[in-house]
Amino acid sequence: MDRRTALKQAALFAGGVALLPSCSFEPERVAMALNNLQIDADQQDLLAKIVQTIIPSGEIPGADELEVYKFVLVMADDCMDKSEQGVFTSGLQKFGPFVKENFDKAFAKGDQAYKEKVLTDIMAMEDADDASKPGLKDVKSFLDATKGYTIRGYMSSQYILTEKFPYKHVPGPFQACVSTDGLIVM
Repeated sequence: MDRRTALKQAALFAGGVALLPSCSFEPERVAMALNNLQIDADQQDLLAKIVQTIIPSGEIPGADELEVYKFVLVMADDCMDKSEQGVFTSGLQKFGPFVKENFDKAFAKGDQAYKEKVLTDIMAMEDADDASKPGLKDVKSFLDATKGYTIRGYMSSQYILTEKFPYKHVPGPFQACVSTDGLIVM
């Protein structure tokens, strides 16, 4: 083998080794592409679990099936100003460690009742506890914004607007007395 052939084969081998990591066929988890928020796939999963806890599945699809967490992320990315986005991202980042530190176990490992209790207890904590519980203010602001966007996203989802409250092109007749059985209170 001459020197020219050896160099050529070495260059081809080095190029192949350099391209090998991009040839991975494992399913890669990629966070949603956002313009302003910087979150990873784990934080996106945590947000999906929080949203699922706020509106769980039952007789009708919950927020998880309707992928309301994507609406929350888009609203936070597009409709919040920079300082609010910083608080949202900070609250999302601090939520997991905050729950581990102040409750029995991680948020993702609990059942629905545990997750509801965690969210309820955090929202009931006083802001004065911020000195004893660092990050509480950011976590509460994050949860408050997430709750609002979750309800808005769920109520404006295609399923709710077409299946539960179908749009009527022509309003129906006026009904003065209507039974409240079967109505959903918003």
